[in-house]
Amino acid sequence: MIGTVWIDGYIYPEKDLLGLYLINIIVAGIVFWRTIVLQIVIVCLLTWFYYLYSPFRFPHVNVIVFQGLTHFLAILSISSAIRYYRREKENTLNLILTLAKSLDARDKYTALHSENVAKYAQHIALEMGLPRKVCEQIHLGGLLHDIGKIGIPESVLLKPTKLSDEEYDLIKQHPVIGYEMVKHITFFKKNGVLDAILYHHERFDGNGYPHGLRGKEIPLIARILAIADSFDAMTSNRVYRDKSNLTYAINQIRSNKGTQYDPEIVDIFLKSMEEADIETILSR
Repeated sequence: MIGTVWIDGYIYPEKDLLGLYLINIIVAGIVFWRTIVLQIVIVCLLTWFYYLYSPFRFPHVNVIVFQGLTHFLAILSISSAIRYYRREKENTLNLILTLAKSLDARDKYTALHSENVAKYAQHIALEMGLPRKVCEQIHLGGLLHDIGKIGIPESVLLKPTKLSDEEYDLIKQHPVIGYEMVKHITFFKKNGVLDAILYHHERFDGNGYPHGLRGKEIPLIARILAIADSFDAMTSNRVYRDKSNLTYAINQIRSNKGTQYDPEIVDIFLKSMEEADIETILSR
């Protein structure tokens, strides 16, 4: 037991008890990731530990027990909230993957389009030196950027010949359709996914859709996805054409620098493509 001293009629420990508190809290924090029953047991055991090894005795024991219970119950509440958040995040990520796969399943020619765009976009974000958390959010945006195409009839979406003006106008509605589908999901409001869905067809020169945003008015995640989306579209087979070769796709991105695409991001993307290859990016 830690030694004590008397000062003015009160009992004090001879050394700092910070270590005692920290050990208990660390142990409690680790165990609180387990089941609720085990959490309650550990709360009781650690409170008893407080009492047994504390230098304080009556009349201070009630204070010690109260402090112990207060600390551990606070940790219990916090850990429960963290577990709830992790569970909700996991459920949301599973929803994202399900939505993305349901979209890609409609068209064998674009079966991996959403996944590929997500990987290209994340690659660009990493090359830009963006924080890893932002890169992960951009990857999620890539997975869901075309989710609104679920609302486009397959007769239009899979048409092997040139679209009529009316059909093309219908296709151009998919960003708004996708946004309306998922705008109420709180998780998407906080991480840029809604911006990815709604604005990935905006153009740097202001001639894109649905709102005709220009330059830096377009959210960063959407400016990144515009390049990733176009690049995968040109290097993948489509129902209306065979895939373009890599050189052609890169030249198209370069020629539309400053008009369709953000010139700074284009430079970063093109430089990265000189040092990496498609297979490496898509295998990550």
